[in-house]
Amino acid sequence: MRETMQYDNLVMKVLSTANTIGKILLTSGAETYRVEKAISTVCRRFDLKAETFVTMTCVLTSAKKRDGETITEVNRIYTVSNNLDKIDRIHKILLNIHKYELEDLEKEVKKIQIQTVYKKNTLLISYFFSAAFFALLFGGKFNDFLVAGFGGIIIFYMSKYANKLKLNNFFINTLGGFLITILSILATKVGLVSTPSYSAIGTLMLLVPGLALTNAIRDLINGDLIAGTSRTVEAALVGSALAIGTGFALFAMSYF
Repeated sequence: MRETMQYDNLVMKVLSTANTIGKILLTSGAETYRVEKAISTVCRRFDLKAETFVTMTCVLTSAKKRDGETITEVNRIYTVSNNLDKIDRIHKILLNIHKYELEDLEKEVKKIQIQTVYKKNTLLISYFFSAAFFALLFGGKFNDFLVAGFGGIIIFYMSKYANKLKLNNFFINTLGGFLITILSILATKVGLVSTPSYSAIGTLMLLVPGLALTNAIRDLINGDLIAGTSRTVEAALVGSALAIGTGFALFAMSYF
């Protein structure tokens, strides 16, 4: 009886740890097949037969106790970001999973879970130079570089406060497209730049769903049709949101 209880507790701990790893990967921008593989790897390490199913909004894993009862853990996913550092750290753990006992693995996972990779000022500078150099990449001049960089700062603060308010991505990207287009047109009207195109497209590149589209293709190739289709639709909606926001801005500014 005691051994059975200990085994059941082990099952629940392994299941919880594996699902937490899956949640970290998914919320950091990993593909669904990578998440399922990671969860299965952790479960096999501790001799646990488990089945897992991952979508863009949910991580679900089931395993059996010694008495045959099936237990299931579900983690709901509300927000997804791009944090390749966390994905890399989890990947390194999985490569050496045989070296970890359960307690050590739990500690490492908790460290990664609460990790803050970059400070606010570092992110702010990154947004500025990312947008600014995109403007140069598309053929802009130094003034386009500056306007695009300022637009990157606007995107940073807009995204930060929109996430606090838990606004959906469609609204965030529509608002982003609108604000950045307005900024570029105003910069043109006051003579800072000769055309709004370079600064606008340079800044809007920060909102283009490149990772989502890449992951969609990889999921579809891997046979994960639900996740792949969902990510494709997400990428299309984000692109549509940018176009709608930009269109509204152009329409509004045509009267001035």
